[in-house]
Amino acid sequence: MNRLKIYGMMMLGAMLWLTSCTSEDATKEVAPQEAIAISFGCNYDDEEEDITKNTTRAGYEGAMNTEDLYATGFGVMASVTAGDEAPYDNKPNLMYNQEVSFTFVGDLEELLDPDDSELGVKRGYWSYQPVKYWPTDLTHCYISAYAPYVEPADLKDLPADATGIVGISTNNEAPYITYRRCDNPENVVDLLWYYEEPGSIPAEGKMNMKMRHALARLAINVKVESLPANTKVLVDSITLIGTMTKTAKLVLNDETVDGDNHYPVWCALDPPDTEDRTIVIDNEDNNPVSYGIIDSQIRYIPGMPYVWQPAGLSTTAQNALSMGDRQGYIYLIPVGALELTVKVKYYKWMSGDANPTEGTKVFASTTLVSSLKGNTPYVLNITLSDI
Repeated sequence: MNRLKIYGMMMLGAMLWLTSCTSEDATKEVAPQEAIAISFGCNYDDEEEDITKNTTRAGYEGAMNTEDLYATGFGVMASVTAGDEAPYDNKPNLMYNQEVSFTFVGDLEELLDPDDSELGVKRGYWSYQPVKYWPTDLTHCYISAYAPYVEPADLKDLPADATGIVGISTNNEAPYITYRRCDNPENVVDLLWYYEEPGSIPAEGKMNMKMRHALARLAINVKVESLPANTKVLVDSITLIGTMTKTAKLVLNDETVDGDNHYPVWCALDPPDTEDRTIVIDNEDNNPVSYGIIDSQIRYIPGMPYVWQPAGLSTTAQNALSMGDRQGYIYLIPVGALELTVKVKYYKWMSGDANPTEGTKVFASTTLVSSLKGNTPYVLNITLSDI
């Protein structure tokens, strides 16, 4: 009997700790002593080390880390109302898409030393212009941020096939980011977000912010069951077929909180922008229609310049998607359900066989997740049995 075992697994996504590094002397130069400047900073929390190394970078190929945010910067939206006024007037009246950028100070190689116990303290400082000051009445204060930073003018003439951040709200509407997903893992732009409602001026004007991942992340693992002795199975390709959200809006002035977990709020476009997608993960290097390449430990293609892999699939789940020297993922906009048909093409070789035999398993469409959530890693575990 063919069986597909699928498990949805959620965990808190990698976080970014933001602490102020703004110079105190610089603040005194531009404001009276009694005024408290709004300042920001940015550090990456390495407690989730595996996620830190394996998420996409904001605007760059590879793994997200603090250095990448130093390069991209982040944008801030802020609105303040006082007294009994409406909690939010839909206009960022304090900061609109304020770019916050990083300036390095000191020896760069020394500052980036991963063994530095004070990593992030002596690196430099975050700054923006013009400097804004905390209102004395914070009855209603809403601060949100996103990364990587984009300039609205740069979004006016984007090509039709542009992906990543493709739109941003104006300064007279509730803040949001319009994002379009990409099926090329090397070009995926990660999207980070932050939202908070400070009820009073933070100590020394410093914002302690945690930026979180706004997308959902899907990992794929494969294993086998009930194999005869002296048999090896290697995967040729994995195909995922389903309807996925192509473009949607990330709301920047709201979030969903469940215990210690924080989830972004996404809104579908009107009409919704979805597409029927066929995502192929195969063994072809530099295949423009392939999402990625099958991990070398579980693949074999006759005629291709790959040696026979002695390990092959095992009864323990193995990562199926390789991104060079790290695990690969499929990134999804968390709007709606995730329903997929899964096809696995494989080769089986038994001791004494001259050549491997080819086989395909098709698992009918099933709902993997009834409602996707951002800031959440999921795992698709595929079990091949009786082959």
